[in-house]
Amino acid sequence: MERLQRLFGSAAAGLGQGMQPGMDTPTVDNAEMVYISSLALLKMLKHGRAGVPMEVMGLMLGEFVDDYTVRVIDVFAMPQSGTGVSVEAVDPVFQTKMLD
Repeated sequence: MERLQRLFGSAAAGLGQGMQPGMDTPTVDNAEMVYISSLALLKMLKHGRAGVPMEVMGLMLGEFVDDYTVRVIDVFAMPQSGTGVSVEAVDPVFQTKMLD
């Protein structure tokens, strides 16, 4: 029985559960932050609401601030129709026009 307790005790310690309460476990910070402008958020919400119950698609325009931060400045809807089975492709000319 003691052998099982040692086995499970060492396995729990490997998962960080065998540490004493209140001790912090070291973790790697790999969280990413996305800042969205209020206008872009309103456009996304309006587009998503208009597409119910179908799928919606669009592009977000922005910039990388650093390795873990993205700033979304504007968004625009892509004119496409789709279901859970298939999605009609978007015209590349439309994409280029919207980016300019």
